[in-house]
Formats: sequence, C-alpha cells, structure tokens
Amino acid sequence: MTKNEVQAQVFQEQLMQFVRGLGLHRSDATPCGFPVSLAEACALVALRNEEPLSQRELVRALNLEKSTVSRMVVELIDRGWVVRERDVSDARVQLMRRTPAGVTASDAIVQARNHRFGELLERIDPIRRQQVVDAMIVLAEAVSNDTMATD
Repeated sequence: MTKNEVQAQVFQEQLMQFVRGLGLHRSDATPCGFPVSLAEACALVALRNEEPLSQRELVRALNLEKSTVSRMVVELIDRGWVVRERDVSDARVQLMRRTPAGVTASDAIVQARNHRFGELLERIDPIRRQQVVDAMIVLAEAVSNDTMATD
C-alpha cells in the first residue's frame, strides 16, 4: 500500500468511528439527542437562521434532493413546526416559516447542539482544540468542493 492509501484507509476508519460515535448514522435522533432526523433538525436551524425560505433555497441550504426536502417539509408541517405560505411577490413560490412550536423546537435543537459540542471540545486537550477546529474547517471545505457529493 502507498502512503496515500494507508492515510485514506485510516481517515476512513476514523471518520466512520466519528460518525458512529456521534450517532450520525441514526435516522431517529440528532447527535445532540433531539428526537428528529438530522435533516429535519438542519432544516429547522436553516429556517431559524434565515426565514422565510423557499423550498428551492432549502434544497440549496441542505444540499439535498428536491424530492427529499419536499417529503421532509411535509413531515415538519405534520409535526406542527413549519407552515407554507405563498410568496406575495411570486404566487408560484411557497415560503417555509416556523410556527411558534417550530421556533421552540429549533431553539431547543441549537441549545442541545451547543451543549453537546461544547462538551466534546472540553474533552479535547486545550492545546489541541484549535487544531481540531482548524481540521474541521479544512474537512468542511474539502467536502463542500467535492463534486461527487452533488452527483
């Protein structure tokens, strides 16, 4: 095996351990323990950060297929967390907005997320924390430039 192949194998094994450790492979809860899918939590947080959003904007924000986001929006509506309303400037566009229950849920998700990831950072030697944060930034940039992720 070449050095690159060995590094790729170790990277893959460690990444999968990380995914399992955070529970990212579970479809019934977020890594912070909130009882919804990670995609639903991300949608609520995206709406928390900027609302209203059209379904097209939500597709881009979440990097998911249009049909997946459509089904997820229906689930969020059924939970009473999101409503759809027509865009006054373009009646063809439906905008998503959180309900009061959706505001409460998204705030709880953010609070739980902050707590969980704060605890994780506390477990890392203070001298190495910035290295970990920097590595996550580099990894996120690599993933965002990954053409396979959008195929």
